[in-house]
Amino acid sequence: MYKTGRLIGKGGEGAVYDIADHPDLVLKKYNEPLSGGKVDKLNQLLLLNSPAIQAFAALPTDLVKDDTGAVCGFAMKKLSGYVPLHSVFSPMDRKKMFPDKGYNFLAHIARNLAIAFHKLHQAGLVVGDVNEGNILINASGYICFIDCDSFQVARPDGGYYFCEVGVPRYTPPELLTAGTFETAVRTTNTDCFSMAVLIFQLLFLGRHPYAGKNATANDIDEETAIKSREFAYSLTRKRKKLHPPNDSFDIANLPDKVIELFHQAFQEAVRPTAQDWIQALDELIKEMKTCGLTSLHSYPGRMDNCPWCTFRKNRGIMYFLDDSYLQAGNALRDIDSFVNGFRVEKLELSPWVDKNAGILLPPVVVEAELRTVKYYLNGACFATVLAGLLLMLAHPVCILAAFAGPYLLWQYSGWRKLLIEASEKVTTESRRLHERIKILSNEYYQPGDLDAYRRETNKLEHSVNNFRNLPQFAEKKRREMEEQVYNEQLNYYLACFKIEHNVIPAIGEVKKAALLQHGIIHAADISKLQVLKVPGIGPKNYQVLLAWQRQIAQGFIYIPDKQKLDEGIARVNQEVQAAKANLEQKIRSEYQNINFAKNTILNKCIIVEKQLNELSLKAREADQKVLAYNKLAYEFFY
Repeated sequence: MYKTGRLIGKGGEGAVYDIADHPDLVLKKYNEPLSGGKVDKLNQLLLLNSPAIQAFAALPTDLVKDDTGAVCGFAMKKLSGYVPLHSVFSPMDRKKMFPDKGYNFLAHIARNLAIAFHKLHQAGLVVGDVNEGNILINASGYICFIDCDSFQVARPDGGYYFCEVGVPRYTPPELLTAGTFETAVRTTNTDCFSMAVLIFQLLFLGRHPYAGKNATANDIDEETAIKSREFAYSLTRKRKKLHPPNDSFDIANLPDKVIELFHQAFQEAVRPTAQDWIQALDELIKEMKTCGLTSLHSYPGRMDNCPWCTFRKNRGIMYFLDDSYLQAGNALRDIDSFVNGFRVEKLELSPWVDKNAGILLPPVVVEAELRTVKYYLNGACFATVLAGLLLMLAHPVCILAAFAGPYLLWQYSGWRKLLIEASEKVTTESRRLHERIKILSNEYYQPGDLDAYRRETNKLEHSVNNFRNLPQFAEKKRREMEEQVYNEQLNYYLACFKIEHNVIPAIGEVKKAALLQHGIIHAADISKLQVLKVPGIGPKNYQVLLAWQRQIAQGFIYIPDKQKLDEGIARVNQEVQAAKANLEQKIRSEYQNINFAKNTILNKCIIVEKQLNELSLKAREADQKVLAYNKLAYEFFY
């Protein structure tokens, strides 16, 4: 039994949630009841699952049932730190998610992708619905497939649990011409076409092998090009209809074996296997060079010069974004020298030492009245005892009276009361003084202003940390500004592709009209669907539209607008300078408050220490009096 937690995301089939008490798992819950065939397929995927497969695919690890006992979803491993594969196609996304990764990282991902396909095929699994959205990667370049319930799986009776969905731009020509995915038998060979498209996109920075400049008067979209095997980058095809787009990476830069495999994958019926790609990509990675200007600029070993520097120099195109073209200016100087002048020394209160501990006190002089009482009482007692002894021969009762007389004289005379009252008085005073010492001692070690001092210290430390982090703050603002400039250009490019003039799978005229009615006119507007609800456009259609938007965006080439970037940098510098000045003033004020609080505490401690010393002397004197009066009482009795 699983308890769902935070909603992670929604798709056409269902939603994915965190699972309470299982931080390493997530739960996919379907929107609609499952057919018997779908449940059988999930059970078969459970049987095929293994630790080796889990390294490359998030297959179901357990089936989940609802209150009626019907299967409604499944649990699978949670992929923390992973992002969709298409994140590395965009230079801005690459910079945000993998800022230290260059072209060699893309080749590394391509190799790991081939390894993942190889392992899945070895296990008898066919991916089927291959696209850049259901493959995730992490910072180490590891690959993991999601949406694995769409895999094609062999049935025990020899048939198949089909993969009933697919994305046309990753689908081989023989399946496109079949017209439906629901009964199409996928093979490792069909998977290898899709894999080759993804490898091509990785090595060509998001470009699609069947998208390019049209040399004919007829419209040739990607699906049409795939069906006719019109590989735009082909070096062997004569009378090509499609040619590589402007400012694209030249396929001739790659090793001969890689070029050969691309031609085989996109122009022939039998494609290279995943193992073929592993070997070829190993060769590419092994021979890779690194540019002397930046580590982001790695490139194939057969090239004499860095292509990315060439693109930047000749065309202003930056396929790998670093910070060399952004000047932060001198907005932040002497950060450390300023804050070092406001170090807060630890407030240490020295233990209180009783300065009167070694002083010898003069003997206590008991009140004269009590001393006189003692003498009178002693004399009376002596006289009483003597009288009793003289009379003892006359009557035995006199003997008892002689000894009881002194006791009765002490017990019922006013002398005893006088002594008790005097003893209680000095005892009470002693207790009062010791209690006062205890209270003052607490005040000494925990002065009332100590909490305020600590609060001010914490505030100053927070302000100093913010001041030290100003370079990171400036970097964050600069990146946000740069991303804004990038997105403005990208959105301008996307706005050129109107929805009504483009063929989008599963989006017919009725749905296009609904989109237009709600202001979704071109590719850039699709992002509005994150918050805007359009009747007839559900989660599945939204995913299709997002995929189309990503497809269009892959044709975008970023040429930094130097004027806008310079203006943005100036604004960032002004904002940082304002933040710096505000923090400087705040730090000075807080430092002053701390010193005031510190001096107040220390001055109070001096006063309390003086009071403690005075009280300790009085307390010792009171204690000595208590001892003296107790001794006097003892002498009275005995």
